[in-house]
Amino acid sequence: MEHLSKKRIIGIAMVLVVFVLIIAISIRILVWRGLENLKPEYILNVGVDVFGMVMGSVLFICCLIDVQRTGVRNRYFFYLINATFLGLFTDLIAWVVDGIPSLSYVNLLDNTVYYMMLPIEVMYFWLYVRVLFEKEGKREKIASLIMNIGLMISILMRLINIFTGIYFTIDSDGHYARSSWYPLSMVYAFFTTVVTVIMIVRNRKRLKGHQVAAMLIYLFMPFAMSIFTMFTYGLSFNYAMIMIVMLFMYCVININQGREKIINDRELKTAAVIQESVIPHTFPPFPDRKEFEIYALMDAAKDVGGDFYDYFFTDSDHLCLVIADVSGKGVPASLFMMISKILIKSHIQAGESPGTALYNVNNILLDGNTTEMFVTVWMAVVELSTGKVTEVNAGHENPVIKRAGGDFEFIKKRHSPAVSTMEDIPFREDHFVLEPGDTIFVYTDGTPEANNSNREFYGTDRMLEVLNKNKDRKLSQLLTVLKTDVDRFMGDAKQFDDITMLCFKYLGA
Repeated sequence: MEHLSKKRIIGIAMVLVVFVLIIAISIRILVWRGLENLKPEYILNVGVDVFGMVMGSVLFICCLIDVQRTGVRNRYFFYLINATFLGLFTDLIAWVVDGIPSLSYVNLLDNTVYYMMLPIEVMYFWLYVRVLFEKEGKREKIASLIMNIGLMISILMRLINIFTGIYFTIDSDGHYARSSWYPLSMVYAFFTTVVTVIMIVRNRKRLKGHQVAAMLIYLFMPFAMSIFTMFTYGLSFNYAMIMIVMLFMYCVININQGREKIINDRELKTAAVIQESVIPHTFPPFPDRKEFEIYALMDAAKDVGGDFYDYFFTDSDHLCLVIADVSGKGVPASLFMMISKILIKSHIQAGESPGTALYNVNNILLDGNTTEMFVTVWMAVVELSTGKVTEVNAGHENPVIKRAGGDFEFIKKRHSPAVSTMEDIPFREDHFVLEPGDTIFVYTDGTPEANNSNREFYGTDRMLEVLNKNKDRKLSQLLTVLKTDVDRFMGDAKQFDDITMLCFKYLGA
């Protein structure tokens, strides 16, 4: 379960403090102006704004608690709350200072910020919906780019209004007045709303009916209120309506989303336990065998991963080593991984050579593989009495070997295609001999392709350098030092791929 970092919690707490201060300042301004100096409809608007800000603060706290409880991160929903809160505050100030000549510039700047909040809100809601539906395709990216450009233009026009009065003006007596071009300020919001509705309708089957309804209500109710107030000066319940609908939307969508995430997390943990049980973790695995040493480790990027390693005897004199990397991440890759692992082991233990085993496994995996997943595999069978090795590399990383007394260096031989890519393809077998003291190191691409915050790859050169600096260490220490160095290199960057390593040292018969 994900939780907010301490730094982010402090930042959110500061936002809450600002919310409370703004409410306090609003009340102080009302006391300074005096309610008796406000028109009845102004008092109604101000009361609605204060109520909306209080409700927004409560909603903000509820979202924060939900994030910590379920791990659901809806940053754009937080941004929506902030923008709506600012809209309510600026609306309150606009009514309080209206008609005070000495505060004309305050009225002008305040209304300018007020006008900015609507396009910002609809943009944030578009992003919220896009994240909710996990839409990262080319079409959505183009739409977001167009909306960003439109948002910049919309904000620029509001700044230009300060000097031109396109949308509204503040006269010498300090009174706000809309211009005939006021409806143009709604164009961007209307366009973005239409695009967002299209996305919601097209992806409606991914949510429950009442959740889709809540999202559409959020779009239509405030927009309808905006159209109503466009022709009715003196009432402005837009942002209060938005906050009410956001509270409704939070109850219908976010709480349910958090509940589903808790269930999914529980299922993922169960899947992780199952996956953990099929990967060997006991070292030394065969304490009565003195011909070799072996050590391995795996760090999944998610709760469950697509990498795996294995080692097992085919008979008393032959040990099979396997390391593999399934395309994709998460539960689908984990399921494909377990199927691949079981098939490879069963075919090798049935007496098939590495090349023949992968040939048969390849055709079995292709049958009904509608997801088009594949797996890269490095596999070797070591004859312990002689050190002879039969190796197959099916699209996997180049293995590394250290001869007794030498340095680690790559074994670069011709690769076969990855498993489950094409039907009836042969898998090339290579042969070499290990002498006592020789060591083989194999890994998945998560090691050299680990990247830091500058998007730099760890690379095979760094990997080889660390291996050679620690070549005389025990296998467990060697892999631990390498993994530690990879973690140091990544720093605060997120791990995007599984990191798996296996090391085998031949000691002789």
